Amino acid sequence: MHEESIERAAKRIRETTAELTRAGTAVKLTSTIVLPGDDVVLYLFHGSGEAVRAACLRADVAFERVVEAVELEQAAAS
Repeated sequence: MHEESIERAAKRIRETTAELTRAGTAVKLTSTIVLPGDDVVLYLFHGSGEAVRAACLRADVAFERVVEAVELEQAAAS
């Protein structure tokens, strides 16, 4: 995993999600998380699973699966 190739992939995804959003399919790349010890990159999106798949395919970014995640607010520290 090279940081440059990850950044290029994220750029292609951002460009593709902007195109999809302009065309009426709301999807946005919100974060990229790299787990170098596991040789894994996690791309976090806002959008439907179908829209995320379409964005990655159009951006030519390989993926194993698309999984829905739910973000929980953190309680304020006491």
